[in-house]
Amino acid sequence: MYITKWIEGEQNLHDFCMKRFKETPRFRGTYGQAGPAHVSLVYKWREDKRKYTDMYLLFMEHRKGTVGYISDIQHQTYEEIRANNDSLLIR
Repeated sequence: MYITKWIEGEQNLHDFCMKRFKETPRFRGTYGQAGPAHVSLVYKWREDKRKYTDMYLLFMEHRKGTVGYISDIQHQTYEEIRANNDSLLIR
């Protein structure tokens, strides 16, 4: 099974990856890799700021993972991400 983690902002993504994987993510278009994690860049609309923000979805294998497929998670709104306790939002 897998776990997911949402990270808001490119600098937060780089900081997290350096701390967790000791490397920065490598991208080809909107998809990348950081250690064992797959990273997707997704732009989400923030109603409170009335603009789009860059969000990075990390998807990685984990023995306590509860996620089987990534497709449903990618389509969550910014508000759903914030409300979901299973997905950690780093801001």
